[in-house]
Amino acid sequence: MLRIAFVTALLVLAPGAAAHTTANPILLATVGTNDGFDIDLADANGVHVSRLLPGTYDVVVRDRSTLHNFHLASNEDSTVDFKTELEFVGEQTFTVTFRDDTTYAYACEPHWRIMNGSFLVTSRPADPPPPTEPPPTVLKAGVTSKGRPFVAKRTLRAGRYRVLVQDASRRANFHLKGSGVNRRTARKFKGRKTWTVRLESGRYRFGSDPRLTGTLTVR
Repeated sequence: MLRIAFVTALLVLAPGAAAHTTANPILLATVGTNDGFDIDLADANGVHVSRLLPGTYDVVVRDRSTLHNFHLASNEDSTVDFKTELEFVGEQTFTVTFRDDTTYAYACEPHWRIMNGSFLVTSRPADPPPPTEPPPTVLKAGVTSKGRPFVAKRTLRAGRYRVLVQDASRRANFHLKGSGVNRRTARKFKGRKTWTVRLESGRYRFGSDPRLTGTLTVR
């Protein structure tokens, strides 16, 4: 979203427009559908524009309300500044050349605080998305109806785990404790629990309170 100071500076610039051509990529600007407080800039496929390659574009403005207008400009590039008039309803096309490494902004002048947007024009490739963490590994654990605590695997690799706890006893509980983890079921609880935990290298103790006699080794 635009900072208020940035939008204010945008809206006081003098308007301007260029002639329409058909050889340029198309951008679709929409404002005031059914007199609503909507404003957007999309590519020819209808995808919202937040990042754009530099170059010359035909911006087709679909102004659908006499309550709103569409104004696009930049504090960094004075050559781009155009708008529709408030009383205008229909389509207007503006041909503009967006400069590399420049931020452009658009807004409805009467309602610029809530109807605004911006996009970056750059030839630099987008930053790759952050690596996704693999889903947690499932680890079964719990306590039997006879009160015996158990863990399905006693040696594990460090990482995230989804611990599926089956507590079949109303007299004994299941308790897992170690670095960064201290999870337990209630002593009178009987049923299933799911814990998502991160196990670090070292040893963890498990058992039924107050005796944590089992050992889980994480490498």
